[in-house]
Amino acid sequence: MLAGAALVAMSLILPHPSGGHVVALIATAAGMALAGGVCWFLAARVPTLLVHLLLAGIALVTGVLIWEAGIAVGQYGTIFVWATLITAYFFPRRIAAFHLGWLLLVYAGALAVVESTGGYSPVTRWIFTGVSLTVVMLFIGSLVARRQRADIRARHFFDLSQDMLCTMDMDGRCIEVNGAWRSLGYSPAEMRSKRMLEFTHPDDHARATEEAMRVFGGGVSDALDTRVRAKDGSWHWLRTSSVFEPEEQLVYARSTDVTERKTNQEEREALIEEVQLLAHSDALTGLPNRRALDDQLPREMARALRGGKSLCLAIIDIDHFKAYNDTYGHLAGDRVLRECAGAWDSELRGEDTILRFGGEEFLIVLPDCEPTDAEEIVERLRAATPSGQTCSAGLAQWRPGESVDDLVARADQALYLAKEAGRDRLISAGAA
Repeated sequence: MLAGAALVAMSLILPHPSGGHVVALIATAAGMALAGGVCWFLAARVPTLLVHLLLAGIALVTGVLIWEAGIAVGQYGTIFVWATLITAYFFPRRIAAFHLGWLLLVYAGALAVVESTGGYSPVTRWIFTGVSLTVVMLFIGSLVARRQRADIRARHFFDLSQDMLCTMDMDGRCIEVNGAWRSLGYSPAEMRSKRMLEFTHPDDHARATEEAMRVFGGGVSDALDTRVRAKDGSWHWLRTSSVFEPEEQLVYARSTDVTERKTNQEEREALIEEVQLLAHSDALTGLPNRRALDDQLPREMARALRGGKSLCLAIIDIDHFKAYNDTYGHLAGDRVLRECAGAWDSELRGEDTILRFGGEEFLIVLPDCEPTDAEEIVERLRAATPSGQTCSAGLAQWRPGESVDDLVARADQALYLAKEAGRDRLISAGAA
C-alpha cells in the first residue's frame, strides 16, 4: 500500500489526462500511505481477515472516487493494479481471483454511472482492465508459485541434510535450524532464538567470536572446530563452515560432528608419542637410549658452539658385570643396572643427561661444563655406585667441529684405558 500510494502520487506529478479529481486522488494516496504504514508497523499482529477487508475496502473506495470524479481515467487504475499485485503475491490464486472479481465488479458499477470513460465505451474499458489485471494476477501468481516450489525444494534438502544447518542473525542467535541438531538432543524449537555461544565450550568462545568477526568482515569460515554441549551435558566437537549474507544480514552455517574423528586423532597422536618415547627410551632402566643420543648430542654441540661453552661427554662401565651376571643370574644383573641408573641420575645436575649406551655402559652428557668440573661430577657418580659395585669411566671434552662419533670414540678410548689400568677409576681423554 505504501508503494501504491507512491504510484498514485507519481501519477499526479507526471503529465496525465485531465478530468481526474486531484483532491480525491491526493486523499486516496494519503489514506493508502497511512493504512500501509499501520499495516507495516503491525504486520505480525494484523488478522488476515482485516487485510482482506482492507483490500476490498480500497477497491470500493476507488470505485466511489471514480463515480465522484465523473470520469474513468488512468490515475485510478494505479490503485487497481497495486491491489491486484498485493493479492496475487501474498494470497493463494483462488483468493486473489476472488479479490480481482470483487474489484472488477466495483469497477463495472463505477463505469455504469460515470459520465465519461475517456474515449472508450464502458464495456471496452472494463474488458481491457479485466484482461490487464488478470494477466498481472496470473503472472505474479506464477512467479510466486515458482518461488514457493523452489523454497519447498530448499526446505526439503534443508530438513533432510545430515549436516547440522543453522541460520543466525548478527548477534549469533539461531533463526532457523534443521532436524540434524536432534543428534545432540535438541529440537529446532529448543534452539531458536538462542545464541550459539550458549552451547559452546567456554574455552572456545574467544576463537568462535574471532572467527565470527572475520566472517562479518566478508570472509568465509571453512573449518572452525569448537566443542558444543549436547542436551545430556556431553561435549561434541563440531567442524563449522559459515558465510555471511550482507543483504539479508544473516549468517548461514553448516556443522558436522567430528567427535569420533577428533578422538581417533588424539588416540593416534598419543600412540605416536608413546611409540616415539619407547623408541628413544631403554625399557629396563627407563633412561633415554642410544637413539636419543643421536637427537640430543648434536643440539648440545650447536648450543655450545653458539655460546662458546664447554661440552663434556663421559662413558661409565660397571666393572666385572659379566661375571656378576654369570654368578647371580640375569635378573640380579638387571636389578643392579636399574639401581645404578637411579643412583647416578640423582647425582647429576638438572641440565645433565644420562643415557643407557648398551649392556652395562652408560653415557653422560655434561653441557656447559669444564673438564675439571666434569671430572668432579663423574667421581661423584662413581662414589654413588650401589650394591657394592665399582665402575670405570672415560671422559672427553668436545672439540668444535668434532662429530658425534669422534667424540664418543675418544670417550670410549679413555674408558678402555681406565679398564686397562685396573678399573675402578676415571681417565680423561688425552691423559694416561
